[in-house]
Amino acid sequence: MKTVKILALSAAFIGVFCFGKSLSSSEMKALEYPELNAAKNKMTEAKGNLAKAAKDFGGHKAKAAEYLDKAIKEVDEAILYGDKQK
Repeated sequence: MKTVKILALSAAFIGVFCFGKSLSSSEMKALEYPELNAAKNKMTEAKGNLAKAAKDFGGHKAKAAEYLDKAIKEVDEAILYGDKQK
């Protein structure tokens, strides 16, 4: 897994060098923590889907959105924790 991470970061730096595009810190984190960022993206997508639902479902839809907000915050905290462990 470490080799894949090194290759992904290397490819990003080569792309920046060759094409002159600088990556934002969030783009770098997406390369560094692909599983966490994929999970966060899916939760954000799920939250959007909940918002589009026509009914409130007796408050359960709102509660699910609340739990997704908490889960997204935990993923953000996990990424920050990972950055501190370097």
